[in-house]
Formats: sequence, structure tokens, C-alpha cells
Amino acid sequence: MSITDVDDDAEQASQAPAKVGYGSPPVHSRFKPGVSGNPSGRPKDSKNLKTLLHAILNEQISLQEGSQARKVSKAEAIMRRLIIGALKGDSRDLHALFRLAEQTGQFEEARDEITRVERVIFRTVYEGDRDSSSSSEQLPAIRQICRD
Repeated sequence: MSITDVDDDAEQASQAPAKVGYGSPPVHSRFKPGVSGNPSGRPKDSKNLKTLLHAILNEQISLQEGSQARKVSKAEAIMRRLIIGALKGDSRDLHALFRLAEQTGQFEEARDEITRVERVIFRTVYEGDRDSSSSSEQLPAIRQICRD
């Protein structure tokens, strides 16, 4: 035991004991500065599945087209292979291509923008009302125009 250890013990004994309870844990069990609370947690630079898939599909590979080679992404190469297989009559490639086209909205028709909505309401003439009004009169229409 050194002299400094004796001084520290004497200093701690002379201080009042720290309040322990809700919101103030004992000093020995508090988080130490600079030390992680989860040392075996997620390692740095680890990526989730979506990020990994995006990175891998965007990698460039060389693709041989006839006599020339060109660089394309892996995603484009997969799509080209899928389309070629579907054109050759492979039913699995054709099914996969149609499912992919449906999921990306290729089969949806383009919708026209609605620029004006007009609602016309005609007054109904009942049998009892018909006798009191002349039949040659035009019935008024109520027009409501909704603009966004």
C-alpha cells in the first residue's frame, strides 16, 4: 500500500456517504467515462441487408455483347438475363419477369389529371308538385364546382 492509497481511503471516509436511490446509483456501478455501455454491440461499418444488396447490385461487371465488352451494373445484367430467358420461352423467367413488372407498376395505365369536378343536382318533381307548376317551365339546376 502506498501513501496515496492511504490518503484516498482517509478522504473517502471523511466525506459523507453519497445518496443512493432512484436516479443516483452507487458510485462503483455508474458508467465509466469513455467506456461503452454495450462493448459487444454492433461493430462499426457493419451494414444491414438492404444496404448490402444495394451496394452489390450497383457493382460494375463486364458484359460481352457480340464482339464488344461493356461495363454494366449487376442489376442490369440480371434483368438482361431474365428478359433473354423469357424471350427464349423459359416459363420461370417469364413468370419472374411478369411479377417484377407488376410490382414496379408497368401494367398500370397512365391516369389523366382531373382538373375540374362539377356536380349538377336537378330538383325532382313529385306527382303532387306537378299539378301546381306548369309543365313548360324549365327546372332550375344547382351547380357546384369544386376546385382544389
